[in-house]
Amino acid sequence: MKYSTGHISPFWGDEYKKFSYVRQPLQASEIEAWQKMGYDYVKSFSGQMYDNRNPMPDWITGFEDKFGLKNQTYNFYKMSQLEIMPVHSDHYQTYMRLFGAKLDRINRVLVMMEDWRPGHYLEIDGKGFVNWRAGDYFQWENSTPHAAANIGIDPRYTLQITGELI
Repeated sequence: MKYSTGHISPFWGDEYKKFSYVRQPLQASEIEAWQKMGYDYVKSFSGQMYDNRNPMPDWITGFEDKFGLKNQTYNFYKMSQLEIMPVHSDHYQTYMRLFGAKLDRINRVLVMMEDWRPGHYLEIDGKGFVNWRAGDYFQWENSTPHAAANIGIDPRYTLQITGELI
């Protein structure tokens, strides 16, 4: 399995829309590589995040037994209009340092917090996804390449869950 898809019934509210999202710095080498590929008229590479360093809503515990992962971390992710994240593979350096995990045991889950809206896009291992429903999720192995974009007018909200296979 490089990736899998599924659905869980939404059990969350919409307070994630009011979080204080922050843009996290990217590696300069990634930005340079993307610009050399022609991504030079981009508002922002990446979106804004609200992660485990912040208070999480009570309902976050509802994700603990859904994906076969332990030591889960949570990161709400907001992509505004004209923000893109070109194809890349995550490095998980912080996660590996915090939990002593090996890269080949790490999985990422992306939970769609809302129904798809025009202009929202997700790509995993070369396959594009649109038309999702709130509660649809995508789970991939460690270094699986993926990308995301918002060329629509509405923010795109997701929850990234990182964990180690049980």
